[in-house]
Amino acid sequence: MNAGLAVVAKDLRLAWRDRAGWASAGAFATIAVLTYSFAFDLATGDIRPLLPGVLWTTFLFASIFAGGQSFARESEEGTFDALLLAPVPATVIYLGKATANVIAMLVIEFAQLLLATILFDTNLLSPELLVIVFIGTVGAVALTTLLSTMSASMRGRAMLLPVMALPLLIPLLIGAVRATGASLDLESGTAPWTLLLGVFALWSALLSVLLFPMAVER
Repeated sequence: MNAGLAVVAKDLRLAWRDRAGWASAGAFATIAVLTYSFAFDLATGDIRPLLPGVLWTTFLFASIFAGGQSFARESEEGTFDALLLAPVPATVIYLGKATANVIAMLVIEFAQLLLATILFDTNLLSPELLVIVFIGTVGAVALTTLLSTMSASMRGRAMLLPVMALPLLIPLLIGAVRATGASLDLESGTAPWTLLLGVFALWSALLSVLLFPMAVER
């Protein structure tokens, strides 16, 4: 537990010192939301049915973009190899890094939800929707953290990570969009879609925990 918390603290400190990756992900999400808001100004009628798709495509692309940065710097400088030599199970290292990535993504997503609430005049900060965002973020980050580890040492990793991640994240995108739509009263009942989202998040986390030790073997 102490080792995992140490990895979380280390990654959060690194994210704060070298903010380029996460700042870029936040800037991308902000620009995307602003662009959609200007586009929706030209539309007539109720724009709420469009919001779930807007939010989750923005969140997923920001997660993939930021996830690709989580191992890149450490891989280039060799500090990740040094971390693997520590007397700590690889699973603990993964859980620590994934937790740090989830925290960073939640900060970005909360800021975007607040911005979207203002721009689209729709309450996107309800407890139900925040729970959906949290579950979806855990599922997405668990997978992108594993995939960014696998692609960190490969040539062209910036292009490779989205190619690997996006097909695997389709079930999450469907469940998250439908659950978000239900939370905005666009359809009845969030339970089935939230359950799908939770099952995907659980599958993603368990699979990543099991595969991470093999992914970092040298």
